[in-house]
Amino acid sequence: MYDFNSLLAEILRARPDITREEIMSLVEERKKTVGAGFLTDQGALYLVAGELGVPLNRAVTTVSDLSLKDLYAGANDITVLARVGAIYPVSEFKKKDGGIGHYRRLILFDGSTISKMTIWDDNSEAIKLSGISVDSAVRVLNGYVRQGLDGKPTLNLGRRGKIELIQDEKQAAKLPQISSHQKKIGEIGELQELVAVEGEVLTDSRSSNFTRQDGSGGSLTQFELGGGAQDERIRVVIWNAAANVEVKTGQKIVVTNLRAKRSMNGDREIHGDNGSTVKILAYDKSREPARTFTKVNTIKVPNQKYAIEVMALSSPIVREVQLKDGSVAQKAEIVFGDDTGEITVVGWRNFVDRMEKVGMGEKVRISDAVLRISRLGTLSLELGDESEIEQITT
Repeated sequence: MYDFNSLLAEILRARPDITREEIMSLVEERKKTVGAGFLTDQGALYLVAGELGVPLNRAVTTVSDLSLKDLYAGANDITVLARVGAIYPVSEFKKKDGGIGHYRRLILFDGSTISKMTIWDDNSEAIKLSGISVDSAVRVLNGYVRQGLDGKPTLNLGRRGKIELIQDEKQAAKLPQISSHQKKIGEIGELQELVAVEGEVLTDSRSSNFTRQDGSGGSLTQFELGGGAQDERIRVVIWNAAANVEVKTGQKIVVTNLRAKRSMNGDREIHGDNGSTVKILAYDKSREPARTFTKVNTIKVPNQKYAIEVMALSSPIVREVQLKDGSVAQKAEIVFGDDTGEITVVGWRNFVDRMEKVGMGEKVRISDAVLRISRLGTLSLELGDESEIEQITT
């Protein structure tokens, strides 16, 4: 294979109008654009050559034994050693000729890098992943690298490729397992890809279905996870889970293949998808909370969740509110009270329909509503994804 200086010399010969310093500046810019840790200098040089219209015809792009951080778009016939972080179901795509093709996506990780891999249906044997599961140490042979939609290098496996388990225990032991990558709630950063997160389930999981704008259906499962300290808790959302995800309060679990992000309200969350898995480590039944209903006049701690038994003192008021991102959402408000005081309860989106059905004088139980305090000091309870509202029939 040609080294960096040989490739650079070929570009300079083809483009004498550009200086070495200008090319090096472009290399650094591409490394920053694609993202630190995803391109070597040589990988960035391939991208720059393509942008300058310089075909590296004399360069041999055969590479062997690359680590994930060294992947670059344009590499062919490479061998990669890594562990499997996630396995997705086989998916379909429309071919240019109008037919239907299939592919399967994996997430690979090693000591420092997480990377995507796609197996295409012209390799019917590899796409089965026989004997390969999450946390398996694997060797990918005859792979090739293309730039993904996110701008990062994606490893691909076509008809000539192969993925196999690493049988040599000493070689496999050099690849850190998922357990060494597990993070606790307090260790999660911003907009971060996560191999695995461990914690204790604070709320039972809830699943729901929804319809997208294009008419297709989807599903999500959500629950809260704690990290040991009283104030360490985070919402977990798993979209379109490949298997039924059900967890209960008090279970200690590990969730794989996640991404940290912020909700529209600015709260920190971690999201998974149909490549995520949930492993139950232990279950402490004594941690199951007994539902205790609070009197309205004791609701005082901001951002704390409360459960109340109250009567509707007003009809629901529904209005549209423009959010910071420019979108519009529906919001419903009802004044509720008990024998100690009154408080406004606010519900957004999915809760609007339910609140519109609450009649004045109706008694309800509301659980997992969060106390919010406005800049003017007004108290209100806000219904969130974990909240419930039900009629008292007795």
